[in-house]
Amino acid sequence: MFHIWETFYIFAKKNYMKDKLDKIGKLFGQRRVELGLTQAEVGDRIGVGRATISKIESGKGLTFDTINRVANALEADVTVDLTPKVIQGKEVIEYIVTAISEFAKRHFLTAKEASNYLLRFKGIDFLEQCYAAEHTLSVNDWVDDITAICKRNGGGIG
Repeated sequence: MFHIWETFYIFAKKNYMKDKLDKIGKLFGQRRVELGLTQAEVGDRIGVGRATISKIESGKGLTFDTINRVANALEADVTVDLTPKVIQGKEVIEYIVTAISEFAKRHFLTAKEASNYLLRFKGIDFLEQCYAAEHTLSVNDWVDDITAICKRNGGGIG
C-alpha cells in the first residue's frame, strides 16, 4: 500500500511545478493587458504567432528562454528564487499520505481530490513544514489543522 501512496504523493508534487508555470503564464497575460497589448502584438515582438502567446499565457511551452523573451517584450524583469531541496524521509511521506487519506474520509473526497485540494490550498506544505509538531497530535487534530490552513488560503471545505 505504501508504494502506491508514495507514487501518488510524488505525482502530486510534480503537479506543483505545473501550477507554477500556469502562474507565470497568467502573470504574462496580466502584464500584457496592463500594457494594452494584444497577444498578436506581443507575438510580433518575439517573432511568434498569437496562438503561441495564448499557449504561453496558459503556462504551456515555457522554457527559460521563452520566459526571458516574453518578459523582455513585456518590459518586465524575471527573478528566480532557488530554495534548497528538502528530501522527505519515509516516515514523513507516510504521515502525509495518511493525512491525505484521513482528510479525504472526513470530507467525503477521493484521495486524488483531497491531494489536489491540499496541494492547491497549501495543506501539504503545512504538513511538511510543521511535521515535527503535527505528527505528535491526534489524527483528528491533523485534519482540523489542515482544514483550517486550507480555508485560510482560499479553500471552501470546512
